[in-house]
Amino acid sequence: MTRIHDIAINEAAFFPEPPPYWRDISDMLGWETTKAWENNGLFVLATAGIYGDGKEWLHVSFSRKSRIPDYSDLQRVKRDFFGPDKKAVMVFPAEAEYVDIHKNCLHMFYSAENPLPEFGGGWTI
Repeated sequence: MTRIHDIAINEAAFFPEPPPYWRDISDMLGWETTKAWENNGLFVLATAGIYGDGKEWLHVSFSRKSRIPDYSDLQRVKRDFFGPDKKAVMVFPAEAEYVDIHKNCLHMFYSAENPLPEFGGGWTI
């Protein structure tokens, strides 16, 4: 899914407003299309864009300097930046489409315009 149009993050359909314990560091970037936060060594960037499906998607990337974010980081980012009632996805692209900007960076996406199917339920272990 290729991004074909950036959106000013303040104008995005789903603008992230994380809890106040996240320190807003957006002014350090100076980018109109990106917001950034930090909490306890976890860095988060949020961007929005129209992708190849013609829908608006919120993209949240998150990283730590010395290691890849762990499962509790994944849970916190999902809860704090998308909400407990929304579905978000992590995308593992084909190797030819992979972008390695930061070795410890993970990505989640959400679109209010493109609801995801119900993947769980009915499974027994």
